Amino acid sequence: MKINARFIAFYILKKFEHEDIKLSKARNDIFIKFSPKNYIKSRAMMLANEVTRLRSRLDLMIAYISKQKIKRLKKSQAIILRIGFYEIIYDKLVPNYASVDSSVKMAHKFLSRKSVGFTNAVLRNLIRKKDSNKYWFKLLEAKSGWSSIPQWLEKRWLKQYGQLNLDRLINYVNNQAGTYIRFNDKLKSNIDIARQFKDEDIKSDLVLKNILKVRSSNGKILSSNLFKSGDVSIQSPSSAAIVHCLDAKNGDKILDVCAAPGTKALQLADLVGKTGLVYASDISSDRVALGIKDMQRHRRKNIIWHVKDARKDTYEKVDKILIDAPCSGTGVIGRKPDIRWRRNQSDIKIFVHLQLSILKHITKFLKKGGFLVYATCSLEPEENLNVVEQFLNLNGNFIADEIPAGLPMAWVKNKLYLNTLPHLHGVDGMFAMRIKKT
Repeated sequence: MKINARFIAFYILKKFEHEDIKLSKARNDIFIKFSPKNYIKSRAMMLANEVTRLRSRLDLMIAYISKQKIKRLKKSQAIILRIGFYEIIYDKLVPNYASVDSSVKMAHKFLSRKSVGFTNAVLRNLIRKKDSNKYWFKLLEAKSGWSSIPQWLEKRWLKQYGQLNLDRLINYVNNQAGTYIRFNDKLKSNIDIARQFKDEDIKSDLVLKNILKVRSSNGKILSSNLFKSGDVSIQSPSSAAIVHCLDAKNGDKILDVCAAPGTKALQLADLVGKTGLVYASDISSDRVALGIKDMQRHRRKNIIWHVKDARKDTYEKVDKILIDAPCSGTGVIGRKPDIRWRRNQSDIKIFVHLQLSILKHITKFLKKGGFLVYATCSLEPEENLNVVEQFLNLNGNFIADEIPAGLPMAWVKNKLYLNTLPHLHGVDGMFAMRIKKT
């Protein structure tokens, strides 16, 4: 069978489900194994992400059309049908016959002869149903699973935001997240970057002074001269806003813990310049290796990487620290759709304990008068403001400090913390609070 994007997406999804690993890890492992071309990578990434994002909704549709409970299907059968259903229902660029043909070929390779016939029949039944009644799925919209958000999380968000905002939030995270690139505006203007992208047929729009939203495929971005030369990084606006909260200056020496794969460390390296230094560390040696690789692509020499545990290891004493704490990741479910299926409600308490232990330990390495930013990509209050308030209540030599000016006003609450909400601000959900050691 020819190695195409559907084939690669099938292997990514199978590895993700069988090995209970991050979708990004499964994707990278499969890319290493098959070495697909960039345009195939881009398409396979999209398919794997979108099938994962809408998995429970697709499963409702498959069960309705096939008259079979999804649990009764083999995992490989379910994955092939999910890919086929996604393309037929949501992808307007792919002809129905191409989706059916490719799905049947995958069934021939990975399933029994009986399953090949079943795959063909189910997909053709879907096309007939869709062609005869474009609203055929309306009865399914009221069923549990249509939101493609785990019930525990949906209930939690309903309590936090109310029904109207819940609907808006679900709609946001169930659509593809935008792709943004950040560049060092000390070296190149947005006009220069946009012109170079245009020369390579990459469309972009300026959203903040050094961030562009790109309206071309990730494959084009990864193949661009700007990306290969390290002149741009893929980074969301709200992620970059976290670094802004630290107010890094030329010549600063900054500690960045839980830093891999290093997107924020690179941003800090731009801000501190050649006379400054970023001590970046992470507990994962594999992720630190990614950080070092990206540092080399960007040709940065002012980042020092270490494999360290932020709960117990020792660090340089500095005036500024960034803690991008491990968290539930519910603020980036739109960008990382697998998070919704890898998290349980009990995980939040586990993360809170971890976050507090990191905050308590790392503040030992902040000099008197220095600043620390505690940040997460979670929407859950227990992991955000509650963690900082618990810490401040027990440590009288630390106080909350105002967020530096320059961010969109709607993103900052009471001048004291960054709090972006996907359904309100159109960006990933992030939290950041700045505290000072007195």
